Amino acid sequence: MPRLHAAVAAVVACSLCAAAPASGQSGGLRARFGQLFTFGSGCGADVLFCLKSGSGTPDFAQEAFSTNANATARELTVFLQAAIAQGIATVPAPSAGSGETFRLSELGVPVRNEETSLGPILADRAVTLGQGKFLIGANLTTLRFEQLRGVSLDGLEFNVVQRDLPPTGPPLGDPAIERTYLAVATHLGFDASVANLFFTAGITDRLDLSVLVPVVRVTLSGFSDARIMIGAGDDPAAGFSFGGPAEDPKLQERSVLDRQEATGLGAVALKAKYRLTATESRVGLAVIGDVRLPTAKDEDFLGPGGVWAGASGVFSADLGGGFATNGNLGAALRGGDGQRNALVAALGVDHRTSARLTLAAEALAQVPFGSRQLVRREVSIRDAQGTTRQVATSNLPTLRDHQLDGSLGFKFRLGQFALVGSALVPLNDGGLRGNVLWTIGLQGGF
Repeated sequence: MPRLHAAVAAVVACSLCAAAPASGQSGGLRARFGQLFTFGSGCGADVLFCLKSGSGTPDFAQEAFSTNANATARELTVFLQAAIAQGIATVPAPSAGSGETFRLSELGVPVRNEETSLGPILADRAVTLGQGKFLIGANLTTLRFEQLRGVSLDGLEFNVVQRDLPPTGPPLGDPAIERTYLAVATHLGFDASVANLFFTAGITDRLDLSVLVPVVRVTLSGFSDARIMIGAGDDPAAGFSFGGPAEDPKLQERSVLDRQEATGLGAVALKAKYRLTATESRVGLAVIGDVRLPTAKDEDFLGPGGVWAGASGVFSADLGGGFATNGNLGAALRGGDGQRNALVAALGVDHRTSARLTLAAEALAQVPFGSRQLVRREVSIRDAQGTTRQVATSNLPTLRDHQLDGSLGFKFRLGQFALVGSALVPLNDGGLRGNVLWTIGLQGGF
């Protein structure tokens, strides 16, 4: 037992060290993130696009354009911030359920079942630990977010058109000031690592209670270029600018977000699993309830900023020959700015390749409820020559941000412990995603 405690302590210490940044940067990443969409000066802290009219004085057209630009920028930043927070909060952790199953010997003593697998990697299975048994473990997940809805984070593009001023009616272009629009190109870098520490206790033969404590590190950097696009043949001095003399208006502005880091406690998760079927049954059923607490600093993207609660059903089947299958289906209620409730599911098959090694393949899915966010539109603008062009509000496609991921992983038994590893890859373009999400960890029962 002392060796067990020492090994678990070493895993916990290594995970915490891996999650700690080389240099600290305290809070406020959300506020700093807004710098990517703040252009111009002299309009106040709450104005993202500070635009000047050609005359240098406020007018109705300038107010309409500025109001529309700032509303669009806020919608964009809320969407991106929610995508980042959700990307962190939904990093899958290896299952906190047992890696072993047991059967009763003729003397009524629990004996390890050498014919069944060590269980799934990311999904849950119906088996429970058993009264008086415990499971403890730690794992580290690293990822680099690469794309949003299939578009590289190094090439996000947004266009902000003007409001339709009198005389109203499409296309834009009358009055002439409507031919001007804002084009924003954003380059964003975002890395994260999550060290999960978990503990599961068998309260009864059918009921397990678990707690998962994540330590999160995020790194954020980037820059945005905003350019005022004038209509063909129009005089730049007669339109908008970011300042400068009337004869040479400033039509382009860059905002830079230097490398920012934050490390801290993530959203602590509590979970209860109740097994409905007998231990000896080759087909297992269970129900799971879980809650994520708002223990993370939302202002640093360390968590979603609200309570998340979920419930799901679990189906497991021993297929024989060392094969087993597991399915989870449930719903998640997600609090926090910009977050949406979702249907969540997992399906997998695992195989006990040897007495020590289990290989697993799994598919994970989440389907958000509610209306689509950040809908792409095509806006018609007619120039002075009568030519009409289409301006897209974004290069992001309009999606519901359904997410489907595939995972390959392994469990390798080392005495009372199991070494766990997996690689998760996106199978569609919904939401904020990385190319590969790597996880490695160690868990042990006693």
